[in-house]
Amino acid sequence: MAIEYLDHAADLGLRATGASLEESFCEAARGLFAVMIDLETVRPMVTHRVRLEAPSDEDLLVAWLDELLAQKEVTGLVFSRFSVRIDHADGSGQLDGTACGERLDPARHRPHTEVKGITYLGLDVRRHGNQWTVECVLDV
Repeated sequence: MAIEYLDHAADLGLRATGASLEESFCEAARGLFAVMIDLETVRPMVTHRVRLEAPSDEDLLVAWLDELLAQKEVTGLVFSRFSVRIDHADGSGQLDGTACGERLDPARHRPHTEVKGITYLGLDVRRHGNQWTVECVLDV
């Protein structure tokens, strides 16, 4: 898994990498849910579609992770598989993605740390050669 957790004073820093911007966004989503549950126990029973637009890749990352976290809170769904397509048109980014998972079953998914939100603290999206890295801080 291309995810790294960073020491942070009060919250939890997350760094995810991928060969593309889309892959790094998917890895960040996996990292978000891996903090909360045992990913290997989540079956891809339900697909949730996400369409977002934001003025920057950083804003798009926060919107993506916020939407997935909101779905967990509102519908009880937890996700383990992600797919994202990002287009840049008219100076902004559009994300078209899916998250696959199922309703939270505490006995099977073994909940861990509760994530309350995604912050803009330490937010970064950048390309290094042929690899993308995204970073954010999770409010736990």
